[in-house]
Amino acid sequence: MKKINRTYVMGVVFIFFALFVFWQTGKIPERLVSNEPGPKLFPYISAIGMIVMAVLSMVIDGRKEAEENRAGAAPYLDNAGWKRLVLIFMECVVFCIAMNYIGFWIVSMVGMMMYICTLKSGKKINLVFAIVLSIALGSLCYFGFTKGFAIPLPKGAIWSKIGIKMP
Repeated sequence: MKKINRTYVMGVVFIFFALFVFWQTGKIPERLVSNEPGPKLFPYISAIGMIVMAVLSMVIDGRKEAEENRAGAAPYLDNAGWKRLVLIFMECVVFCIAMNYIGFWIVSMVGMMMYICTLKSGKKINLVFAIVLSIALGSLCYFGFTKGFAIPLPKGAIWSKIGIKMP
């Protein structure tokens, strides 16, 4: 029996999901303000990006997986993989809950470090680079949205209770 190429299956699933996002984005009401792209721009960019990345994954990774299948590849998720998947899901839940209490800026930096440590899966990482990357990406996201796009993100209920004003 021939093994199903998971890369092709997931590529097709993501293409259908991107088409669904594209279709749903078309239903967003258009209330344009002069010189602004409107609320449909980012979902359209995301949908197109998902399609492009799915096709690239199918072309590049699909061949590699087909060769591995012919050579007798290991299972997709072993016990350690399932445990790591559950851990990542739990980290996402904790991230979402902590964001409201501690604030997006701090939680995004700590969360990035958690994800890096979880996803390294036994590989050595440069700790200084991981810390700098976490601080830079967390700050870029926070200040990009709050200052650049004027979209408020949670500042953290704890800080307002103890009288600390977060940026």
